[in-house]
Amino acid sequence: MSRGAVSGDARATGLPRRWALRRGTVGMMLQEQKLRDWIARLAENEDYAAHPLMTEFRALADEHLKLMRQLTKIAKISDRMQTDTRQMAQALHAASQTDPLTELPNRRQMVDRLEAELCRLGRNGGGSGSFALIMLDIDHFKEVNDAFGHAAGDHVLVEAAGLFRRNLRGQDLCARWGGEEFLILLPETDQLQAEAVAEKLRGLIAHHSITHQGRSIAITLSLGVAAYRPGRTADDCIQAADDALYIAKRAGRNRWAAAA
Repeated sequence: MSRGAVSGDARATGLPRRWALRRGTVGMMLQEQKLRDWIARLAENEDYAAHPLMTEFRALADEHLKLMRQLTKIAKISDRMQTDTRQMAQALHAASQTDPLTELPNRRQMVDRLEAELCRLGRNGGGSGSFALIMLDIDHFKEVNDAFGHAAGDHVLVEAAGLFRRNLRGQDLCARWGGEEFLILLPETDQLQAEAVAEKLRGLIAHHSITHQGRSIAITLSLGVAAYRPGRTADDCIQAADDALYIAKRAGRNRWAAAA
């Protein structure tokens, strides 16, 4: 079977190339068995068995069978390579959307999800459903790094990420936005509900005990809350939450503030 034949088979059936290869492998195995059966029947016939060309025919048939077995092996290897390539592509895609330290979604995944949420609202005419964003920041994080070391700072980020993940709904998305900043998307959530979530997370972190190498580390959060308003773009929504975060910081930290 030629490469062109395999490609033609895939186009004719509308199946992916890997399925065409598998069907081709089965077909070659059936052809091999048919050829063996035919040779056996010829050998049983005395007139054919004694024919001077029978020896040459057997040699050609053996060579043909050897080539068919090699083609079958190549088809199987190709199938495995396609599977490995597909799995590698999936793993690379997941890695490109995940923060390696906290294992939370990263900025790219958050932006994609936020754009999808805006598209959903657009399809509904903007009148059905809403969402809110919470931009949060670990207060005085540089002081944690300076006092306890960067390994301790990383540990704090991982601990905080785990706490956020455990205390949000399945449909919510918490992403590491950068450094010590996180961004939370709350679908089907209005301003008051988002403010309640912000206060819950603030209290949980304030009372959460973080220990690294036998040393206790206390942290607090500042949070900015912004519910979606019709006509806003993804950048507008993020900027509103970010502005609210800085209102909370200027007011003394360890608190949340609502977007203006």
